[in-house]
Amino acid sequence: MMITRCPNCNTSFRVTPEQLKAVQGKVRCGQCQHVFNAIDTLLETSVEASLTPAPLPDLLEPEGFPCEPSLFTEPVESTDVDLQSTDEPDVESTADSDEPAQEIEPLLHENPPSRRRLTWVWAVAAVFALLLLVLQVLVHFRVELGVLLPDSKPLLRAVCKPLDCILPLPRIGDLISIESSDLRPAPNGQLILTATLKNRAPFAQTYPHLELTLTDTDDQAILRKVLAPEDYLPKDFKIDAGFARNGEIPVTLAVVHEHAANAAAAGYRLYLFYP
Repeated sequence: MMITRCPNCNTSFRVTPEQLKAVQGKVRCGQCQHVFNAIDTLLETSVEASLTPAPLPDLLEPEGFPCEPSLFTEPVESTDVDLQSTDEPDVESTADSDEPAQEIEPLLHENPPSRRRLTWVWAVAAVFALLLLVLQVLVHFRVELGVLLPDSKPLLRAVCKPLDCILPLPRIGDLISIESSDLRPAPNGQLILTATLKNRAPFAQTYPHLELTLTDTDDQAILRKVLAPEDYLPKDFKIDAGFARNGEIPVTLAVVHEHAANAAAAGYRLYLFYP
């Protein structure tokens, strides 16, 4: 049995060579939890050696009076001497105690606080990456989310504001139709286009572009013109408000026929699209 002392709190402990060999001398103080090398702070190399009694001198045995063998052959029982100071708590069990010593613990892991800190760093990084991914999804699919979840628009606008992005209106061309259209000639070689557009979506949408194609008698295109919303809507129209849900809008537009002097338009085609 050996005695070692914690360099942090000066508490003394009893340890065995087997314990020190198993953990290469590294132990944890049961009093202050300080980790230290018990070999470097050993106080006694062997308690048992210090308690071994000195050999008795040889005694002359008188003739006719043999000594009792038990007086000299039985070993002297040594008492357990507590080498610890009175102000230092005895946190180790004695060598004769049935309870195993628990105060000095072997250092099974190197730098466990550092590993815990590393785990926290990874956890924070994972949460940050997850939040960044959610933010990217919200920004990328903001239009679709606004259509599917109208109540999410305030949140989407709040997300877009610091990122300098906008929440545009949906652009689903399949939900906008041309209900009727007509092209008739007008004085001075002009053609008057009238049409009715309808938004069949249950939400407001961006106004579409129109493509007007004039054809001759052989159905060959003689004029193609692309019309933006500001081209076919009135000047004071609030285009940014969007095409109201389930709404209709009339269109009346004068088209100058550049080839009126050479050929008359026999037909036309009108399409709507989003660029």
